[in-house]
Amino acid sequence: MTIGRTKNQVFGYLKSIITSKLQGWKHKLFSPGGKEVLIKSVIMSMPTYVMSYFKLPKGLCKGISATIARFWWDGGKLGNKVHWVRWNKLSEVKGKGGLGFRDLEAFNVALLAKQIWRVITNPNLLVSKVLKDKYMKSDDWLIKKPLKTASWCWKSMNKGGELLQQGLYKRVGDGRTIKIWNDRWLPGSIHGKIATTRPDGCQLEFVHELIEGRKWKTDQLQLWFNANDMELITSVPLSPYDRKDRLYWDHSKSGVYTVKTGYVVAKGGRDTMIRRSEPDSETS
Repeated sequence: MTIGRTKNQVFGYLKSIITSKLQGWKHKLFSPGGKEVLIKSVIMSMPTYVMSYFKLPKGLCKGISATIARFWWDGGKLGNKVHWVRWNKLSEVKGKGGLGFRDLEAFNVALLAKQIWRVITNPNLLVSKVLKDKYMKSDDWLIKKPLKTASWCWKSMNKGGELLQQGLYKRVGDGRTIKIWNDRWLPGSIHGKIATTRPDGCQLEFVHELIEGRKWKTDQLQLWFNANDMELITSVPLSPYDRKDRLYWDHSKSGVYTVKTGYVVAKGGRDTMIRRSEPDSETS
């Protein structure tokens, strides 16, 4: 799809249909529980399909959230009512004192990360091959910023890739595709990478060079790595079978990326940034 700079106009219809739906409900008598169910099951699901492929403008997400918040506080009565709790609090899970409404910006990024996960874990798909030939030619495509000439769809997916990097690790199989010094493959270490600085004269590149007979080469580990890294490396289990290296998502038990876990990571990162930028106390 050709999407220019007027993204608010391109995606503005989402806010229009949501506003129209809420206005149809506004003067009906709903209990707070009824309004909560309608917002979560109907309103929050309306932009999901578009958000799966395109990054919506922040202003549009805030506008939709403000429209939903007005419906929540106003109910069926006339006039604007006081919003006693800000939207960031309402979008918290109920266990943290919120109501579980979705943060649209975080949910949008989590959906886009799902597309990147699908592409890199299913390289034989037609869409994966097309994207690889056009945008994923270099090995470091995931950490590179997209070209200015790239489509808005790919630029949007790249935002999801930034989220995916926060929990994307490589699990050791045969070790032939894992770079020792650059990839995140070491559980228990900071950011999953080797802490030892690469010594001068070290020719080791891939993890399979540290493995022999399904066991770690302790002599090589003692020679090139510090004691802590050596302990972490030897604690990584090696499969007795000939298995390939594979990617896994560190924030889920199964190792498979899910929108639910991605949303938690995206919202947690955004909330941390918000807390850093806000004062320690708030006025009533």
